[in-house]
Formats: sequence, structure tokens, C-alpha cells
Amino acid sequence: MTDDPDRPADVHVRTGDGTPVPELTDDLLTELLDEPPDPECPFIVINRGDHEYIQTRLLPDGVYEIEHRADASDEQFQVYTPDARLVRDVMWAWVDEDPWWRDAVAWYRVDPAVAEVQSVLRDFDDLLGGMAVLDGIQASMDDAMARADELLAMDIDDLAAEPDESP
Repeated sequence: MTDDPDRPADVHVRTGDGTPVPELTDDLLTELLDEPPDPECPFIVINRGDHEYIQTRLLPDGVYEIEHRADASDEQFQVYTPDARLVRDVMWAWVDEDPWWRDAVAWYRVDPAVAEVQSVLRDFDDLLGGMAVLDGIQASMDDAMARADELLAMDIDDLAAEPDESP
């Protein structure tokens, strides 16, 4: 597979955290797969048009899930592999529109009910992803409540015996 300068411009790439990749090359795709992904966003998504895509996700056990959907279809197909090179080859063949990617692996159809649940979960994750800033607030509140519990558990005499911590 080679880098094709005549590749259609409607191919768009982004990582799981939403970061767009301006120009995808075979070497860059290899690099993206070789680097450990952000555990919160272990995806690489490549779109062509509005609905056609191929994506990969690194699962916690080190296995890659590759999923694709054709533009004219609502059907999704998946395959699982621990081989990052196979992932790269399949995704790059998809980008180059080389039919090898379709025949090279044993794709299986994703049940439509499962695909719908996954879609809803992704929508919720997108919606709630912006609330990550609340995690820090929650941690601070947890610390404050733990300190309050400690203080309430102390005797009044213990409080009076603590040295003044003012500067």
C-alpha cells in the first residue's frame, strides 16, 4: 500500500478525543497505532462522506476492535484482532479504496439492537464528556467531607489541643 496523493479529499480523520488529523499518511497511521492511546479516548475514526466510516478502538485487554459502515447501508461490521499491523493495513486499504480490506478479514455483522445501544451510549458519552471538569470539583468536595467527618469525630478537648496553624 502506498500513500496516494490523488486520494479523495473527503476522507477525514480524528482521534478519539476529537482531535482532527489534517493529512493522513501510512506512516502517520502507523505512528497513531504505535503510540499508547489516551485510555479515555482509545479511538481512531476515518470518515468518507457523511455516514461511511472505519474506526478502531483499543480495548483494555490490548485487542483492537475494527468497525466499518458503508455509506449506503445502516449495517455495521466488526472484527477483533491483537495485531496493530493488521489494523493499520485494513484501515489504510479502506482509505485507498483497495478492496483487499473487505476480503482480508472475517467481518461479522453487528446486531442492529447492539448498534443502537452503542450509538446511544456514544451520544451520552459525548454529552457528559464536557462535564469532566466536575470530576475535580467532586474530588475536592470528597476531601472536604472527609476532613469534616474527621473533625466531627474528634472530642472538643482534642480540637483545643491542636496548635494554631495560622502563619
